[in-house]
Amino acid sequence: MSIFEYDEEKHMKSERKEWREIGRKEGLKAGFDIIKSLMDAGKYEEAKRALSDNDYREQLCQNYFSESK
Repeated sequence: MSIFEYDEEKHMKSERKEWREIGRKEGLKAGFDIIKSLMDAGKYEEAKRALSDNDYREQLCQNYFSESK
């Protein structure tokens, strides 16, 4: 037996944490890009709604991610 023991559970927990952080950063960037695009297009009411309406924001994100593929 090796002096180093592999702890799969600990490893997987670390991996999940790392991927959650990556997803969080990508989500923040996408949200920023969406709000910026709306504001650049002069759609200030839509940008304001995106900041306060979770369902609308989700819809915008779905559109954004389907277009970026």
